[in-house]
Amino acid sequence: MSQQAKRNILLEVGTNELEVITFYLEWIDPDTNRLHKNTYGINAAKVRELVAYPGDITEVANSASCVKGVFLLRNHTIPLIDLCDWFTYQTDTQKKEDKKWVVIVAELNGKAFGFITHGVDKVYRISWSQITPPPQLIASSQSITGICQVDNLIIQMIDFERIVGTIDPSMVVRSNLAEEDIQKIEEKYDKSVLVVDDSRVVLMQLTKTLQTAGFKVIPKSDGQAAFEFLEDLRTKGEVDKKILAIISDIEMPRMDGHHLCMRVKQQAAYRKIPLLLFSSMINDALRRKGESVGADDQVTKPELDNLIERMQDCINRLGKK
Repeated sequence: MSQQAKRNILLEVGTNELEVITFYLEWIDPDTNRLHKNTYGINAAKVRELVAYPGDITEVANSASCVKGVFLLRNHTIPLIDLCDWFTYQTDTQKKEDKKWVVIVAELNGKAFGFITHGVDKVYRISWSQITPPPQLIASSQSITGICQVDNLIIQMIDFERIVGTIDPSMVVRSNLAEEDIQKIEEKYDKSVLVVDDSRVVLMQLTKTLQTAGFKVIPKSDGQAAFEFLEDLRTKGEVDKKILAIISDIEMPRMDGHHLCMRVKQQAAYRKIPLLLFSSMINDALRRKGESVGADDQVTKPELDNLIERMQDCINRLGKK
């Protein structure tokens, strides 16, 4: 698929759809010596390119075991992450020596990372409604944010934000607000910020950090859950009493952030509630899509202090209308 075609898909508004690049990891069960093959997915919007396994890798001292080093790609230094190592899978030694693996170079929070896969399969265009949250045990232990079934294939969507946040502390969502600023926020706002993110780790980080910064927070794990919560408040006539602002990720099972934004902005009852998209993947194409569905602002993770400042600007601006 051409980059232009991909861009056109990304810019279609309100479809609640995405393109998923599927890839696989092969691993050996140490107890049975049996070879397994698992299929995983990544949102195509995050993928910068696919490259062959690099021949020249520089090891990095004191890094996590899954970080195999860094490699050069067109004069840019890219960290190389072994997904099998992250999942603690044992790989076939013969295959390891072969090195006919594919590296997915993805952009997360404005940084590029290379992820080692054992091969790339197909690209599927699916609806976010086809992706369901994983069982709690899988979600908490294996960095999986969603599961979908296409062509009798079970695809596990990886929580790449959790992976890079674990190995690169600069990617963690945090705030450096001064104590006096926190006190002003606590005194100024009595309503809650509705925070929506499918990554359990990011949602916990964001909730805790916003609470520490003085905000009341209501966390939700996907757009569908958030919209159902808002609709329940609307039918009770409590939206204006309860909700200060909405902060939403873009990539989420069941309903993505763009579709949530479109649904919210179509409803007059939510007109004065600012909705900000806070995502690891806000590029020019996705920024235009966010604007087209009515997002009040868009901020790249993990710039939380910037998000807080811009959220307050949106609250003030919409409050004057």
